[in-house]
This record gives sequence, structure tokens and C-alpha cells, in this order.
Amino acid sequence: MREREIPVPQALESRTIAGMRAARALGGGVRGWRRQGRAAAPRLLTLVFVLLVLLAPVAGPASARASAVVEEVVSFDPATGELPEGIAIDRRGTIYVGLAPLGQIRRITADGAQSLFATLPNGNGLLVGLAVDARGAVYAALASFDPATHGVWRVDREGASERLASLPANGLPNSLAFDRRGNLFVTDSILGAVWRVPPGGEAELWVTDDLLLGDPAFAPFPVGANGLAFDRHGDLLVANSNFGRIVRIPVAVDGGAGTPETFLETPELGNPDGVALDRRGNLYVASPGGDMLVRVRADRSVETLAMGGEHGLDFPASLAFGTTGGQRNDLFITNFAFDSSGANPIHPSPAVVKLEVGVPGRRLP
Repeated sequence: MREREIPVPQALESRTIAGMRAARALGGGVRGWRRQGRAAAPRLLTLVFVLLVLLAPVAGPASARASAVVEEVVSFDPATGELPEGIAIDRRGTIYVGLAPLGQIRRITADGAQSLFATLPNGNGLLVGLAVDARGAVYAALASFDPATHGVWRVDREGASERLASLPANGLPNSLAFDRRGNLFVTDSILGAVWRVPPGGEAELWVTDDLLLGDPAFAPFPVGANGLAFDRHGDLLVANSNFGRIVRIPVAVDGGAGTPETFLETPELGNPDGVALDRRGNLYVASPGGDMLVRVRADRSVETLAMGGEHGLDFPASLAFGTTGGQRNDLFITNFAFDSSGANPIHPSPAVVKLEVGVPGRRLP
């Protein structure tokens, strides 16, 4: 296994910190948005862009013409910083959505009612990925870049929150997924790593590898490991945003990481972000820069299911399958709605949308 030490080399660490400082200078961060209202929106959108750095080259030709149109579930107000990134759905069908710049987790019930579930201390950073466990607790990746709050948070069913695990503040915790043993896995987009948080334990570095690193030439810092999901064999699939790559990491019998390998790397993936699997083993990938949702079949061929504003996508970021009744075949998508060259550059459309894909999602642990 090609491992590297954490933290990152000093040169990359310096560039990362410089990028964060530059982002914070673009309008005072989230607090500046709250103080200045709509006038601060363009500067905070730039902040979000600098922190996430997801605008990789747009995807190449798709293997099939996109024809599906997504259905809106709930919309948000971009002028007040309501930009949805992470999403998770519990066994009762309740949807949890993270509003990245605000640090808020919203709860959306089956009847469409929306309420504030929790607010996490994101400071000048971002609330990123979400996950739920079997008991309905919500877990969140918080990229605050403050050692006192940076890491993984747990929110119980009543909305009470606590930091579950601290992570290096020079990294970017991004997406979350549970394995069958109840371990929580977290990608780190800057450090090119996957962390594991065992039940009741501290975060531990599970794997770091060159295939999980972003492009070192990508300023202000590389963005590598992003969305993740466990396949039917129990192995971990991880998207690399900068390189249009899906990495497969075998899981050993003892739970350790095998040697990462490239499962697929193609311009058809664009800059992959969130991922999800259905029961047939098909992998669904959100590609924000291309406003695109693709499906990767078992033979690794790529089909574009929806693309662009005319199909209802606006910087799609994260994915989650419905869990109850007639929604098991529905793939829910967060429209992060940040891309000045994207579907709606003048009138962004942050929302949760859904697409019926004809196959139930893979059952989560």
C-alpha cells in the first residue's frame, strides 16, 4: 500500500492555509453574509468555490443521451446562504440536508414539511457530508478549519449535537459512509485519505494513497477523495474530484484497507462528487461542474441520466436513495447551485430534487 504521512508536506500545507485565508478575506465568511445580507452573497459564493474547488473540466461525451427530468422536492433561498451540500435519509424516509455555508442541518418529513434540526459551529468553513445510523442519529463532516470544532459531529434524534471525532484542521473532511460493522468512514479531500471512526473510538487513519490525492497543480489546493460508498462485496468506492476517477479499496477480513486501485477513470465522469449504489451494483455519480448525473454499470460503461438546467440539475453535489414505500427507486440529489458557468448563473436554484431510476438503492447498514 502506497502510504504517505499525515499531516501533508509543508509546501502543500502552506498553500492550503493561504487558500483558506484568501477565502476568508472575500467577505468575512458566513458571518459577513449574515451581516450584509444579499449584497454579500456573491463574495460568499466565491468563498464556497475556493473552499470546495470542485470546478474541474466538464465531462466528455456521454455514452447515452440524457433524457430524464428531475422532480423538485424542496427549494432553498440562495440569497440567505441556503446552499445544500450533504444529504442523508433515515429508515423512516426523513430527509436531512446540510446547508454548507450556514452550518445548518434541515429536516424534511415525508409530507414536505421543513424544520431546523441542528446548527453546527462551522465558523468561516463549511458543513459538508451527512450520514445516518440505524438508530436515526445524524453524522456530519464539519470543515471549520478550527482545531476546536473541525471533524465529525453526531446529532441525536432530538437535535443535540457533539463532536464525535477531531480531524486534522489542515484537511477537508467531506463525505461519510458506514460499513456493516458500524464503523464510520470519512474522506479527506485535501489530504487524500480515508479516516475510520469505530463505534465509541477515536478517528484513525484507515488509508492514504496517491490515487486519492487531488491535482497538486490545482489552486489553491488539490481536491481528491470525495464521495464514497460500500459495494455489495464490502469494498469501498471513492470518487476523486480532480481526476474524474473512481478508486476501489478492498477491505480485508480484519477490516483493514487493501491496496487502492483505479476502478474507472474517464472524462465521462466530469469532476465526481457524491456517489450512491443500487441493488444491482450500478454506481450513481453526481458531477457538479457539468451539472450532470451519471450511472456506471457493472461493465463500467457510463450512462448520463440527466444533464444541465433543462433537466433540473444545478451543481449537483450529494446523492441518497429513498428508503420507504414508493421512494425506494428514487435517487435524491442536492442542487448546491454554485457555479457561475452552470445551469442558472443569474438565478441559481438550490434545492433537493429526485429522479426515479428504476432500481432500489442498496440497503445501507
